[in-house]
Amino acid sequence: DGDALRFTVTQKGDEPAFCHLNTLTCWGKPRGMRHLEETLAQRLKNAPEGSYTKRLFDDEELLRNKLVEEAQELAEADNHQHVAEEFADVLYFAMVRAAKLGVSIDDAAAELDKKARKVTRRQGDSKAFRIAAGEEILNKK
Repeated sequence: DGDALRFTVTQKGDEPAFCHLNTLTCWGKPRGMRHLEETLAQRLKNAPEGSYTKRLFDDEELLRNKLVEEAQELAEADNHQHVAEEFADVLYFAMVRAAKLGVSIDDAAAELDKKARKVTRRQGDSKAFRIAAGEEILNKK
């Protein structure tokens, strides 16, 4: 309504936080990737019985395999809806990996910003040994 200032704050730690409501934001609960990031942090500390996310945290091979599998499915997706679905899956598994190691969305965004400022870049070709390793994982199934 034009009579408020909105600040973007990168917060560290647990709630209560910056907002006058003692929440992470004055504009309601986090949604999308921020909500997922929050949920993953909670699951890492105290997952409910039977949590798939907890299983992924505990099983390095399963998490690696799911990342490869979902990336392959994203690479093969051929329409808007399918790409959106596979992109969401890749984000989920990548964020599980990141949460396990304490890497935040803000950390990843900072890396993207650093890369955008680079004056010289690698050629960008695929790495044959990575492709072969991915194919080996996919062929195990």
